[in-house]
Amino acid sequence: MTKTKIDELSRAGPVIDDMVAEQQGAITPAPSSRVETVEYSRTQDRPQAMPKAGGRTPWRLIVFSLIVLVPFLASVMYYAFVAADQYTAEARFAVRSLADEEKEDESNVSILKMTPASQDAYVVTSFIHSTEILRRIGAYLDYKAMFVRDGSDFYAEFDPDDSAEEFLSYWNNQVYTYIDGPSGIVVLRVRTFSPEDSIKLANAILEESEKLINELSTRSRNDMIASARAEVERTGKTYGEALAALNRFQKESGLLSPEAQAEQTGKLLTGLMAQKLELDSRLFVIQQSNGIDSPTYRQLVLGRSSIEAQIEELRNQMTGKEVESYANTLNAFARLETDRMVAEKLYEATRHHYEMSLAAAMRKALYLTVFVQPMLPEEALYPRRVMTPAVGLFFLFVLWAILSLAWASIEDHRL
Repeated sequence: MTKTKIDELSRAGPVIDDMVAEQQGAITPAPSSRVETVEYSRTQDRPQAMPKAGGRTPWRLIVFSLIVLVPFLASVMYYAFVAADQYTAEARFAVRSLADEEKEDESNVSILKMTPASQDAYVVTSFIHSTEILRRIGAYLDYKAMFVRDGSDFYAEFDPDDSAEEFLSYWNNQVYTYIDGPSGIVVLRVRTFSPEDSIKLANAILEESEKLINELSTRSRNDMIASARAEVERTGKTYGEALAALNRFQKESGLLSPEAQAEQTGKLLTGLMAQKLELDSRLFVIQQSNGIDSPTYRQLVLGRSSIEAQIEELRNQMTGKEVESYANTLNAFARLETDRMVAEKLYEATRHHYEMSLAAAMRKALYLTVFVQPMLPEEALYPRRVMTPAVGLFFLFVLWAILSLAWASIEDHRL
């Protein structure tokens, strides 16, 4: 291209620019140099985006309104005009046993030393959140009516047409329990729509929990002493049979104590033999003095004969026939007395073991100690009409921010 043609194009540049500006509804100032003319002509070669007829749709504002503003405004309206007041009754108790207290007394317990919560505390809290306590309380208290008002609060109230499983889930939301691990203290909170119902339901829960602890203690005590009690009954029966056999023998023999009777008979026999020896001495003296024909001699002879007959009779009682002898009686009595003594010793030993088992069971007996009684609430702590919507707004905003970042990341990957 020659210099003349270049000059012609440079002079025609402003004319072309004015024509383009008139078509777009704007007036573009003429270029002041040759370089600007060339750059301007290059920009005109690019395709121009035509604007849409209705303008761009504000999708970000719509999504923000649906995710954040609408739920927040709905929660504000609910907590301001619909949500019903709920009153909370609180109680605190602990499940203890005498064995735990004795261990604490015997050991050096410091301030920093803590005892973990026992399994019985978890048993009680599990019982509070079960259908068993509902069955027991329902026998004398209409607990479902406490959670049904006029039907205005559709979210917090319980629907009477719901099933038992749905009510158990609702119950677990209204009845709160917490176990402090180091101390084992159980915190119970009950929420209803009136102060009177809250304290009435809390007292009913505490009463049924205490009954459960007593049942567990009784069952544990019975299991621990069942074998000892059976052994006491068996040895007691054996001891009774031994006593009955001994009494029957005493009635049949007519002797309360054959040993004492034998001892008495032996004393009588000894005395008679001493008298016989004395008579023999006197008779010997009379015979030496040739006084056989005297009346005194004859009386002494008769007395000796009588004493000899008594001695013979006593000897027969002690060493005579097997059935009638004292030796047989003493053997039978000794056998029965031995059986009685053995049965008595066994019975005393089993009784001692039973008493020790009973004492151990009593030390392990559980009892529920309520040290914070439920009080009549004066102010409705729920619902939290300001805190709950504010916290909800924060989480909704976080959700919207996460979704926005995720969508921006997806758009970046498309480019």
